[in-house]
Amino acid sequence: MKTSIKTIGLLAALAMGLTSPLFSQVPDLTKDTQSVDRKLTYNLGATGMRGWIYTKAANNLDAAQGRTTLASRQILVTHVGAASPADGVVKVDDVILGVDGKPFGDDARKSIALAIQEAETEARGGVLKLMVSRAGQVQDLALKLAVMGTYSDTAPWNCEKSKRILDGAIKVLEKETMAPNWTGSIQGLALLATGKPEYLPKLRDFAHGLTKENPDPDKKPSGSTWGDTWNMSYRLLFLCEYYMVTRDREILPSIEKSALLLARGQSMYGTFGHGFAALATDGKFNGSVPPYGPVNMAGLPANLAIVLARKCGVKHPEIDQAIIRAAGFFGYFTGKGSIPYGEHAPWPYHENNGKNSITAVMFAAIGNKPKETEFFARMATAGFVSREYGHTGQGFSYLWSALGAAVGGPETAAAFFGKCSWHLDLVRRSDGSFTYDGGEQYGAGQTDDNTYYGNSSYNGLSPAATYVLTYALPLGKLVITGRDADASGWLDKQEAAATVAAGHFDLDRRGLSPAELIAAFGNWSPIVRGWAAQELAARPESKAMVADLIKLADSGDPHQIQGACEALGLINTPEALTVLVKQLAHPDRWVRYKAAEAVGKMGGTAKPAIESILKALVATAEPSWPIRWEDPVQFAHGQLASAVFSGPLREELNKVDPKLRNQAIRAVSTNPDGAARATLEHCFQNQLSEDDVIALAPVILAAVESPSPADTMFNNAIRMAGLTALTKYHFEEGIAAAVGLAITQGGHGSQSRTGEIMNMITGYGSAAKPQIPALRELIASFNAEVERREFPGGELNNQRVGAVEEAIKTIEAAKDHPQLRSTTSASAK
Repeated sequence: MKTSIKTIGLLAALAMGLTSPLFSQVPDLTKDTQSVDRKLTYNLGATGMRGWIYTKAANNLDAAQGRTTLASRQILVTHVGAASPADGVVKVDDVILGVDGKPFGDDARKSIALAIQEAETEARGGVLKLMVSRAGQVQDLALKLAVMGTYSDTAPWNCEKSKRILDGAIKVLEKETMAPNWTGSIQGLALLATGKPEYLPKLRDFAHGLTKENPDPDKKPSGSTWGDTWNMSYRLLFLCEYYMVTRDREILPSIEKSALLLARGQSMYGTFGHGFAALATDGKFNGSVPPYGPVNMAGLPANLAIVLARKCGVKHPEIDQAIIRAAGFFGYFTGKGSIPYGEHAPWPYHENNGKNSITAVMFAAIGNKPKETEFFARMATAGFVSREYGHTGQGFSYLWSALGAAVGGPETAAAFFGKCSWHLDLVRRSDGSFTYDGGEQYGAGQTDDNTYYGNSSYNGLSPAATYVLTYALPLGKLVITGRDADASGWLDKQEAAATVAAGHFDLDRRGLSPAELIAAFGNWSPIVRGWAAQELAARPESKAMVADLIKLADSGDPHQIQGACEALGLINTPEALTVLVKQLAHPDRWVRYKAAEAVGKMGGTAKPAIESILKALVATAEPSWPIRWEDPVQFAHGQLASAVFSGPLREELNKVDPKLRNQAIRAVSTNPDGAARATLEHCFQNQLSEDDVIALAPVILAAVESPSPADTMFNNAIRMAGLTALTKYHFEEGIAAAVGLAITQGGHGSQSRTGEIMNMITGYGSAAKPQIPALRELIASFNAEVERREFPGGELNNQRVGAVEEAIKTIEAAKDHPQLRSTTSASAK
C-alpha cells in the first residue's frame, strides 16, 4: 500500500496537535533532517535498528517524569544491524511514520516499543508491520521478530517471556570480561544472581583476585583526600554476596578489612564522597567529607556493603556505628522525599537516579526498619516514570530501580515492571543483549560510529549485568535480589496499585476537585502532597479556600499541615502569615521546613512578620553536635535561614532590633549545613556597617575559622564573606584567619579564591609581615597537594603559588601599617 506524504503529513499534524508549544520545534523528518544529531539515537528493541527521535521536555517536571519524547511522531532510522530482522528490509534514512498502517498518534518511541511487544507475542507470530517513508514514498514493511511471548501479570515472577529474556542476557554476560573494579564487581553480582553453579569457578577466581588488593584499615591518610568509594563499595558488595552464597572463608579476612576501612572512611553523618571523609579535628576517623562534598550515589552502595559485611558475620563496634549513622542520615528522608545528591534537602520526585531504590535495599538488609523499608520501596515503585532521568545519565537507575521496587514484595515489583516493560523491551536487542541509552539529564544514547550497537555501556557498566539482575529477581539468590526477604512488610495488590498511582499523580491531579486535592494532603507520598498543593494554589478558586487552608495548617495532622502550608505559601496571602509563623516552631521538623519554605515563597508579603520570624530562627537553633538524627543537618532551620537572608526579607534586617538580628546571624553562622551558612554571604558583604562588624566580630571570626561539618561544598561562601568584613575594618585576627582559610583552598576554584585572599592580606600592609613564614609554608602545602595528587599541577597550581609569592613581595615592600582592631575587645551583642 502507498499513501501520499501530504495525507500522512495531515494525519501527523492532527495527531501531534501542532498548535501546542510543545510541538513547535518538531521537525518533519520526511523533509528536514538538518537538525538531527545522528550520534544521539535510541535502540529500537529487537528490530535491529537504532533511530533518531525528537527529544525535548516542556519543563523540568516533564523531564523528571520521563516525558522526553512526548512530542515525537516519527523515527529516522540511523543504523541497521547486520543479520538482524531489519537487515535487507529497512534502510538507513527511512522514516518510520507508524505501525499497522496507522501513523503514530502518540509518543513515537513508546508507541514503537508497545508495537514490538505486541509483535513478539504468539498471536502476532513475531510480525511487526511498519509504515515508513522512503525517498518521498510511503510504504508498508514487515519485520519478522523472534516470538518471545507475553509478560505475565506477575512478571518477572512466573513469566516465560521473562525467563527467555534472562537466558539470553546471561549468554551475553558470560562472555564479558570482568575487570577488577566496580563495574566488574557488578558483572560478578549479576552472574552470581543467576544461581548457576557452572559460573562458580569463574566467580571464585574473580573473588580471590579482588582479595589481592588488601586494604589496611588502620592506616590513616596523610591528607584530606583518600579512599576510593566507588571501587571499594561494589568490590565489597560482590565479596559479601559471594561469601553468603559459597561460604568461602578464604575471602572473609578481606571482607572484614574492607568493611572496617569503609566504616572509618564514612563521615560523621553516614555519607561518603567520591573518596572518604577527612579525619576529624581530634585526628580520629569519621570527620566531614571535604569539598567537593558527599555523593550519595557512591555512598549508598558503600553503606549497603557495610551492612552486608555484618550479615556475613563481621563484628566490630565501628561497623555497628557506621550502620547507625547510615540509617540515621538516610532514614531522615523517610516521608519527606527522595534521597538527594549529597547532604542536601530531599529531591521533589519519587526517584533520583536509583538512590531511593538502593536505600530500600539497604534498609531491608539492615532489618527492623519497617517504616523506612516500606517508604523507600514505595518511592522506588512510584519512581517508574523517573527511570530515564539522572545526573550524568541514568545507568544507576536502570541498575537499582527494579531491585528497590521488589523490596516491597512481588506485588510492587510486578506493578513497577508492568509500567516499565515497554522500556525494557526497547533497550533489548535482537541478539539478546541490551544497550544503554541515556544522557545528562535524559536523552538518547551516544553513537560514536556507524554500527548498530551505539553506546553499549554507562561508564563501563554492563547493560547485560544490569538487566540480568532485574530479570533474576524471582530467583532470589542474593540479598540485593531478595534473598531472606522479610515478607511481613510486603505490600498487597491494592497498596501496590496506590503506590503506582502516586507516580502519575502529576497528571491525574488536573482532573481533581479542590476537595480531592486537599484529601491528597494525606497521601503516603510527600511528592503527591506537594503536587496537590501546587495544583490547588494554581486554581482560580484557591483564594476562596484560604480560610479552610489556614484552619487545616493549624489543626491537621503533620501531613495535612505540610500540604496546607505549602499551598498557602504558593497562594501568597497575608492572612496566612500568623499560622505559618506559628508552625515555624512545630514539634514536627518537616512541618517547620514546609512552613519556612512557604514563608520564603511569600517573599515580601512576609515582611510584617520579620521580628516573629527572626525569633523563630533563634529559638529553633541547635548545636551542631551531638547530631540529632531526626534532622541531622538541620534542614528545617536552614530553610528558614534561606527565607530570611536570601530573599526579600533581608531588606528588613536593618529595620529590626539589632540585638535580635545579631542573635539570628549567630544562630545561622553555627548551623551545621554549609548551604545554610552561605545564606549569610550577602549580609556579611553588603549589609553590615562598621559598628555591626565590630559588634559581631567574634561571631564572624568563628565563621571564618570553623568550616561547617555538613555540606562542605558551600563552605567558602560564608568564610570568604566573613573574611572580607574582618579585613575591611582591619581586625588583626583576620590576617592569620586569611592564611588559615587559604590553606583549606584545595580543589575546584581554589586558584581564584587564593588570589582574593592574598589581596585581603596585602591590604594590611606591613602589619602582615609576621605572617610571611606562614605564607611560605602555604606554598609548600600547595606543592605537597600536587605531589599527593590532591590538586592538579600545571597552570592551576601556578596561579595559586604565584598569588602567594606576589603577596609576600608586596608585604615585604609595604611601609604603611594601618591601625588594627581586635575581636577580643569587641562583643557580640
